[in-house]
Amino acid sequence: MHLFEPSDPFVFSVISGKGGVGKSLTTVNIAAMLNDMGYKVAVVDVDLGLANCATMFNQPVQATLCEWVLNECSLEKTMQDCNGITLVTAADDPMELKLGTDIIMDALDQAVYALKQTHDFILIDTPAGVGEMTLWSLDAAEFGVLVLVDEPSAISDVYRLCKYVYSIDPTYKFGSIVNFAESEETASDTIHRFNTILTYFLEKESAYLGFIPENDQVRKAVRKQNTLLGYDSENPINNEVEFISQNIVAESTLSEKPQLKLAY
Repeated sequence: MHLFEPSDPFVFSVISGKGGVGKSLTTVNIAAMLNDMGYKVAVVDVDLGLANCATMFNQPVQATLCEWVLNECSLEKTMQDCNGITLVTAADDPMELKLGTDIIMDALDQAVYALKQTHDFILIDTPAGVGEMTLWSLDAAEFGVLVLVDEPSAISDVYRLCKYVYSIDPTYKFGSIVNFAESEETASDTIHRFNTILTYFLEKESAYLGFIPENDQVRKAVRKQNTLLGYDSENPINNEVEFISQNIVAESTLSEKPQLKLAY
């Protein structure tokens, strides 16, 4: 039995201010944990031309939304099964970007609508930074999950991303995960420093969702193209991912769709 029941399909975006912070790693492991908890889960990879969620699930991309737009496959074909998780990839080849982001975003809108009919949670894995696809993903979502690492430039970049979003929609809700943390104490320090900046300059605060530790088992799972659950279900790191996932499930019972349209 589920701890909480989301009243409607819950869509959230996993975002970061810069690359290399383990955003896709975070996305696929939360998806795997939510699936293990009994929810129907989908991942939408919108890192156009540089998508790697399929790689982290150890599967080739079956078909992309761009191929669907070009009438090379059905929409259903783009929804591939990855060990019980539905994966949709927007574009897997930079050449597909010739379609233009407006057309791709329209296709994504239709894909998310279709996924909502049969899924409890939809995770959107975004490119780094404040680009068109990141803004689309935040607009499509009820909640933004920030991936932080204990690095000044990474925290600064995430702050600027939040500042921009708040300038458009002051009510937008964010939660934060600290990735590659040395310990629970260093994770707490990282989120405290980030929230101190948000509070001082913007009078905002990001909910702390949990942390994923820096660990050899994490690196081994990535090299094996497996989730932490799939690589070693008994590893204590999974307890941290479960804690994060439970917080997201709880958030799904509280969040409302943002009211203001993000400009992209």
